[in-house]
Amino acid sequence: MTGVKLCVMMLFHPIVVSEYIKRQRGNEAFRKTSRILVLILLALALGVNIFSIYFTHYPLASVSVRKANLLLEVGRLFVPVLTWVLASYAMTTILDGATLIGEAMLYNTLTLVPYVLFTVPVVLLSRLMDGGQSAVYTVMTGGLLVWVVALMVIGLKEMNEYSIPKTLLVLLLTVFTMAVIWATIVLLFTIASQFVTMLREVYYEIIYRM
Repeated sequence: MTGVKLCVMMLFHPIVVSEYIKRQRGNEAFRKTSRILVLILLALALGVNIFSIYFTHYPLASVSVRKANLLLEVGRLFVPVLTWVLASYAMTTILDGATLIGEAMLYNTLTLVPYVLFTVPVVLLSRLMDGGQSAVYTVMTGGLLVWVVALMVIGLKEMNEYSIPKTLLVLLLTVFTMAVIWATIVLLFTIASQFVTMLREVYYEIIYRM
């Protein structure tokens, strides 16, 4: 099954995709192909995200073009996905999961296919809307987000052969782990910023007293 077929299948038969990925375990050619596919999908998702920032009709845009920070937008797109992969893999490793990290990365990257394919049409459609139709635009963009999240949850269940109750348990633990990871990163960043500020003040104090 080629990368294009995997993307199409993800839209209609995500369970089949999860089963196919597991069957390819040990297939070195598939592993190399999957790495390329992951990079391509991430690059496309980034391109689509930038496109949405600059071409969404102004009254409907959630981010002002003048105030847009591309680095921040990259983080908003990729950090949740990558954190989900790491956190879910950690939880499934503890709770008798059956997924390898590469398989989890491939499947969860494939869940971005709806976002990649349909964001551009939605953005172009926004050019025909005004501020009074913001609710319609929000429903469309929110629907894409729900679609992606639903595919992630399906993958969590099917890739690890969990029952529904166990899937819900692992899902809650994964979300908690993601929150802990983000809180830790924010804490470390805050401490590092304060430490750098302290060093700068000490440096200037020494310079002024010399």
